[in-house]
Amino acid sequence: MRILVTGATGFVGSVLVPRLIRRFGADRVSVYVLPGDRVPRTWEGEPVEIIQGDITDGERLARACKGRSHVIHLAGLISYWRRDYERLLRVNRDGVRCVVEACLGARVERLVHVSSVGAIGFKKRGELIDENTPFNWPPIFHYMWSKSLGQRVVEGAARAAGLPAIILNPASIMGPGDHNPHTPHNKVYDGVYRGRLLGSLSGGLGVVDVRDVAAIAEKALTAGRVGESYLLVGANLTYSEVLRLVGRNSGRPVYPFRVPAAVLTAAGVILETASLLTRRQPLITRSYGALSGWTTFYDNGKSRRDFNHAYIPIDRTIRDACRYFEENFLRRSAR
Repeated sequence: MRILVTGATGFVGSVLVPRLIRRFGADRVSVYVLPGDRVPRTWEGEPVEIIQGDITDGERLARACKGRSHVIHLAGLISYWRRDYERLLRVNRDGVRCVVEACLGARVERLVHVSSVGAIGFKKRGELIDENTPFNWPPIFHYMWSKSLGQRVVEGAARAAGLPAIILNPASIMGPGDHNPHTPHNKVYDGVYRGRLLGSLSGGLGVVDVRDVAAIAEKALTAGRVGESYLLVGANLTYSEVLRLVGRNSGRPVYPFRVPAAVLTAAGVILETASLLTRRQPLITRSYGALSGWTTFYDNGKSRRDFNHAYIPIDRTIRDACRYFEENFLRRSAR
């Protein structure tokens, strides 16, 4: 097996690539990364082949896929800022199309496309969402639309061209190893540890440990049903419950009173309007403000069965993430 991983410098890639190296050997793993991307310490120095290129560079992707038997596509863009809509389409739709065409040209044995729960439909009052929930996100949710359009490219190629693809739809990814201090994930820990996070969003969400995502992506190289999608969700929690878990495992006080979604939506409208002048990404957007009040919970039964997978308990996920944050951000900043 010879494997190519796109987006390998991100959160999931920092956990997945070392797993693949341990199982298959560094000489069997290649990574496709943006020029200038920082290599995570988890696989820095490993003799993997590093191919630099843009995810929309079809010719370069075709060369990268040549001779590979399996491709894991992790590269993607997350943003709720409407100004980023064209970038979202370019990466999450057009980039997927380039990967699919490269895989078809190389006749790979399997493509594992790591998408998002955002590519699936939603129910906002806590009813369980499964893989068959029709896509129904309103047009203001540009990120979800871009992920859905990309997923449709994969599904279409599987039906029409026989592409042997499996789609993974992880929920909000948490856990140890997020080396970027500016991600929303790490900003939660930063806010709690520094006493700056006052209040909680009023809705709820599905979460999944990054180690579960990496483990299932590895399993999907040989397991799972081709042409199918799988929700990867370890737990369904309210935002207040997440905050309390972070507080308990960090030993810091938290303030989980719920901020109404209407307040955050109004703030998002104002800040997004101001961003047209400042050209700086707003702290919150209209779409994220609306989402903050919805309770989007997911059914993980299909992924548990088909991959024979037991998800990591959420308390362990957050405990390990707190220890990682302390070691890699708090203690380093104090030195």
